[in-house]
Amino acid sequence: MKYIVFLIIILIFTSCNDSKKEIPKSESIELSSNELLILKPDVLSEWDNSDKIDSPAFYKDDSGTYVFATAKASDQIFVYNAENGNLIKKVGETGSELGQFKSPNGIYIYGDLCFIVERDNHRVQVLRLPNLEPVLSFGEDRLVKPYGLNVFRKDSKFHIYITDGYTENEELPVDSHLGKRVLHYSFDYDKKNLINLEFLKYIGDTEGDGVLRYVESIYADPVNNNLLIGEEFEGEGNSCLKLYDLDGNFKKLIGVGLFKSQSEGIALIRCGKNGYWVATDQNKESSIFHFFDRKTFELVKSFKSTTLKNTDGISITQVSFDVNSQGALVASNNDGGIGIWNLGPLLFQLDIKCDNSTPDEADENTADAVRVINQIML
Repeated sequence: MKYIVFLIIILIFTSCNDSKKEIPKSESIELSSNELLILKPDVLSEWDNSDKIDSPAFYKDDSGTYVFATAKASDQIFVYNAENGNLIKKVGETGSELGQFKSPNGIYIYGDLCFIVERDNHRVQVLRLPNLEPVLSFGEDRLVKPYGLNVFRKDSKFHIYITDGYTENEELPVDSHLGKRVLHYSFDYDKKNLINLEFLKYIGDTEGDGVLRYVESIYADPVNNNLLIGEEFEGEGNSCLKLYDLDGNFKKLIGVGLFKSQSEGIALIRCGKNGYWVATDQNKESSIFHFFDRKTFELVKSFKSTTLKNTDGISITQVSFDVNSQGALVASNNDGGIGIWNLGPLLFQLDIKCDNSTPDEADENTADAVRVINQIML
């Protein structure tokens, strides 16, 4: 009888433990820098780090194709010609009014709307392209130290995810206080106006592998219900990518041991229902770009640039312009400019196949679908 009772206790204990199994980590990846291809960008802007260029975004209209980039030191938006990298103009000034900026960091363009995260104004400012005319700002009541954002449309609603790197007494908060690292908003768009803007939830685990400590870059894949967040917490095995679903549930770690510096800019190449995530290792000697399978998150290929260094944000377009028949990858260059790779030749050199002739739903509704808001969102 004692044996039976003991066996039942063991079974209950085992069952309870099984219900709390740890979410599996990705296997630790080691990659020698000697194994990496060195690929020079096709376009390189002039370099001047006094303005602290952080994050880029593509925009195309009838007049041409451009890269808009945030300059966090001078509180401006830089506008580059995407075909040759020439700086066309600088827009904005320091201040807290609409049309003014304080430490603009993350940027995302959707149709003719430009969303800019301002770290020191604790907000997201929305401007209309091509002239960056102010529309509105939001988030001042909740954002503390925001950095990056991503915007997408799903089920007739627009969604915005924003990372917030708040501190407590200038220090990293304890894990139990890190449950507000990502903010999720939604809104509608009607006749060139944002309406029904709503805060939905905070995202961030407060224990275990899903804790978000130093965050900036974020990107969503609504087709596969994935939200990829760069964890910049440096140290052995700490800097990696953390995968959540769109409801804020942590799923697993990606690239453990792969990132030797901070995991930075994140973007997505869509190849029909398949594709590749691109994530950046912010190395101060040479920026390294890793390509992961869109669905399995297995490492597919990596390359480095000794021309570009210390890359913060990146952006990808799959819209054809000029000689870039399959689009382009743009990356910031050591706080002082941008570099651009033609996407087709880049993928060829990496021996990566991509059939984007049958785009998924997200492809039709991203920033690359020029002026789609005016065409299908009303």
